[in-house]
Amino acid sequence: MAAWDLVAVGRLSLDLYALEETPKPATRAFGAFIGGNPLNVAVGASRLGLRAALVSAVGEDPVGEFILARLAAEGVDIAYVFTKPGFLTPAVVLFREPGGVYPLTFYRERAPDAALTLAELDGVPIEATRVLFVSGSALAREPTRSAVFALAERARRAGVAVYLDLDFRPTLWHDPRAYGVVVRSFLPWVHVAIGGVKEIKALRPGAVRVVAHQGTEPEVEGDLEGAIREALGAGLEALVIKGGEKGSGVRFPDGMGLWVEAFAVPVVTPLGAGDAFAAGLVWARLSGLGWREALTVANAAGALVASRLACADAAPRREELLDFLRERGVYVGA
Repeated sequence: MAAWDLVAVGRLSLDLYALEETPKPATRAFGAFIGGNPLNVAVGASRLGLRAALVSAVGEDPVGEFILARLAAEGVDIAYVFTKPGFLTPAVVLFREPGGVYPLTFYRERAPDAALTLAELDGVPIEATRVLFVSGSALAREPTRSAVFALAERARRAGVAVYLDLDFRPTLWHDPRAYGVVVRSFLPWVHVAIGGVKEIKALRPGAVRVVAHQGTEPEVEGDLEGAIREALGAGLEALVIKGGEKGSGVRFPDGMGLWVEAFAVPVVTPLGAGDAFAAGLVWARLSGLGWREALTVANAAGALVASRLACADAAPRREELLDFLRERGVYVGA
């Protein structure tokens, strides 16, 4: 029996979210949460009953202590969340402006999770998990980039399913165009990739121009169908497409695919919904569900988080997720 069901690797942060929707100068109160794509997925998976671990790093500081304590309380294995003296644990600040505007500011100067080494990740027994979940932003900087490439290579050769969340955050790359170059070279080690339309478009060489972006949501021009075909041609078994309030879909190398409509909920903020979606998807697939049911589960998990303020802290637990589905007449075999 594997030690874990899911091992997630990549960034983490202290998330400071404005508690009210108001113009930035009028904001007075922030809530302290934990966040970062792979951290959110690990917590979401743990809440759904999976044995989850996180591979990342914190600084030797009170913020790092806060995050480690919260992760441990969530049942996430933190044995491979390294503490790095001389680094500062990252933070993200979110304002909530009227009109559904959510500007994010990333504080990641000398982020410890961008300084993971080959030696550190060599010590992670990745062969002991069922799924390796990689955040695309983990590929943005060396030495973490090379360490994650090596980890994924080991996982794939050991028969571990490798999931990649495209997680395109332009401000985390030295040049946003480097995202496509690097991620395309990583795809041959991946079984399932997950991304929004803009993230998928951004994979294409020479066909993408970043027009404008907030820290979390890039505006990208490009050929979606061409990007899908090229990503699937790189060796993926499936490409999962997140469509937000429109739902989600999956495409396969043989040209087949399907689409599942979203669940309508009152949205507080969409941030973190995609990470809950990914956790729900992995849980459903590991539970033996087919793609249509898995996307339905993932849509429900994403909807629940979109209706709340926070990311990991808002992730649903298993019974809550199943209750949400049953209330809407959906019954899944998990």
